[in-house]
Amino acid sequence: MAVSQYLRPGSLIEAVKGCLTPEVVRNASSLVGESEASTRQTLNGAVPSILGGLTNLASTPEGASSLSGLIRDGGYGAVADNARSLFSGGSATTNMLSAGQQLLGTIFGGRSSSIAESVARSGGVSTSSSTKLMSLAAPLVLGVLGKRAAAQNLNASGLADALLSEKSDIAAALPAGVSQVLAPRPSAVRRDLATETTMTREPMHIEHYAEPFRASAEPARPAGMRWLPLALAALAALALLMFLRGRSTRSADNLASQAESAAREAVSKVELPGGVNINVPQGSINYNLARFLGDASATDVPKTFVFDNLNFQSASTQLTPASVATVNDLAKVLNAYPNAQIELVGHTDNTGNPQANQTLSLDRANAVKGMLVTQGVGADRIATSGFGQDRPVASNDNEVGRARNRRTELNVTKK
Repeated sequence: MAVSQYLRPGSLIEAVKGCLTPEVVRNASSLVGESEASTRQTLNGAVPSILGGLTNLASTPEGASSLSGLIRDGGYGAVADNARSLFSGGSATTNMLSAGQQLLGTIFGGRSSSIAESVARSGGVSTSSSTKLMSLAAPLVLGVLGKRAAAQNLNASGLADALLSEKSDIAAALPAGVSQVLAPRPSAVRRDLATETTMTREPMHIEHYAEPFRASAEPARPAGMRWLPLALAALAALALLMFLRGRSTRSADNLASQAESAAREAVSKVELPGGVNINVPQGSINYNLARFLGDASATDVPKTFVFDNLNFQSASTQLTPASVATVNDLAKVLNAYPNAQIELVGHTDNTGNPQANQTLSLDRANAVKGMLVTQGVGADRIATSGFGQDRPVASNDNEVGRARNRRTELNVTKK
């Protein structure tokens, strides 16, 4: 698309739709396995939905700065110049699907799944297809925004103003149901859900040295006190012996603890039905879940698993990079056992507003669901709920307990 296209004052919706040529729609249709007509209708609903989410994001100075950073750091301008390659399949499409899913989490928070379902209904496609199309449309929208910002020399504030000036047009173009989902919700002032790691150090050993011997004319001690130096020396020797034994015991305990940690972190290859393998730590949620689903004799459902490595950025539904791998492996396990149905349950500690905590816990569960659906897990197989601070498993009076209460659970409701 020529630079002059981005200089024109036309609407952002039309600018993005101008990239969706018949060839692009044809590629997208083939990618998701839906008809061209349904695919175009879905994309036509996805574009204003994403712009609506970005408008909400840009409504605060912090959000406007975040949006500017997404555009600056994402390098999506090339996507706007060659939208055809975005939907052509291959590694480029796969990489952009992953990036797009993260973008949807940033733009919509835990509402990504609900919005994808509304867009799917508007286009007559499956939720999985809708989620994929939205994940690829998000980088395209940001690419067009970035091109326009560069062409018109807009800073973060100017770009936010450009978005907000089209707010009514974007709202009018939203598919049915999306406007209600996009309605602002209370935000929670929260810490990271991740369990904070406390490094425990042994107390520093401070050596006490005797003062140098000084010759002096000390008065002679009474005969009855001559045993005192010997007793003090004996006590000092005993203290030294106990200290050395204590260090030896602590060293042995440390070695045992390190060995136990290494055993927990040992990566094992888990073979799944269909020839798919995952490499996960022994004792991790995906390791235990795969073993449970693969064991025909294990019939004790519902069965609860607690995520061991599912952490979010503070006060958001954005997963940390290390946690994305956990969800990716979970998708592989669930796809290998298509009869399994699960419920994702979010919990928080008691810090902050209770209602905001409940909303955040549900949004985070929905964010994980959205990622799983993007990778082919049926949306109808995943229920979500959030209980906020209402179901603690430990005391909230100390950080160790609060860290345990900040958790996400997976309940297997059917095998």
